[in-house]
Amino acid sequence: MHLTEDTPASKADTVTNAPRDTSWLLPASTGAWAAVNIAALTHGRFCAFPGSIKIALGATAIGLTFLIFRRQKRALRTARTVADAVQHGMLRPPPVRVGGLRTEVRYMSCEEGASVGGDVYDAVDTPFGVRILIGDVMGKGLPAVSTAMDTLGAFRELAQHEKTLTGVAQRMDAVLAHRAGCEQFVTALLVAISDGEGSAELVCCGHPPPLLIRTRRCTFIDALPPAPPLGLLHLTGSWCRASSVPLADGDRLLLYTDGVTEARDKEGVFYPLAERVSRIHDADPVAFLDALTEDLIQYSMGRLQDDAALLLVDYGDSRTGIDQPRAGKDTQLRDALDRS
Repeated sequence: MHLTEDTPASKADTVTNAPRDTSWLLPASTGAWAAVNIAALTHGRFCAFPGSIKIALGATAIGLTFLIFRRQKRALRTARTVADAVQHGMLRPPPVRVGGLRTEVRYMSCEEGASVGGDVYDAVDTPFGVRILIGDVMGKGLPAVSTAMDTLGAFRELAQHEKTLTGVAQRMDAVLAHRAGCEQFVTALLVAISDGEGSAELVCCGHPPPLLIRTRRCTFIDALPPAPPLGLLHLTGSWCRASSVPLADGDRLLLYTDGVTEARDKEGVFYPLAERVSRIHDADPVAFLDALTEDLIQYSMGRLQDDAALLLVDYGDSRTGIDQPRAGKDTQLRDALDRS
């Protein structure tokens, strides 16, 4: 039977399952202890109040402080466990090899203790080739997380069925634009790479341009047809256009969110992504992104102003590699930020 809010059973369940409010205990005991001392001093009869009473009240206040602290610590631990589970389901790292491509990803949340935020990414193998998404939800907190989950869900479904990359973007836009009571939008970059074509197709919806890394030279692919963020394509008649970029063996595409390029040093200077990438010569994608993320953390003194995501797509000889599990780099990065 479905219980409504008006049924006695549902009310009983609500009372039974609701957490007991103990927040009044600490101030009450502390206030009583203070009242005893103030009253004694005011009337000049300090000795009239036995010391044992004051000691008991003080001990009660200390004990309640410890009890509340322990419960809050347990609640925080539970919340972080849930957040990690949400992140694993929402921002699950793509396999090391997707189709014929090698991928590697790093994610850093700017919120202390948070493991999930408004940046999204994914790479999936589809009947139309490998399709990749990186995006940034405008907003903070739980509404941003909800929009991020909807964005990823729409991408994972549409990427498998829509024939064109522009069709994927337009359908994702429709999903986000028709969410009830939500005015958030998502900057996004969609990439499609098919075996044997030697090129990448890109659709940019208000997102920072990717960085092409070729023989240690770094170039922003910024000559992309502009389009509004997903959720706002109606401003241009739901129009967006794809462009093609040639790729050669050994090329890499670095996708990122603006939390990377908007990181600042102690002088307030933005992180010069292309310049810093050009100094890193590690051929291994894991070592490459490890070096880059460590450099970003040091440059910003561990104080990122926004969530930051890095997604490396390797079009090199590593395409013949074997899938293998990743080593939890996101957790290591959060620990590094906490230590900074």
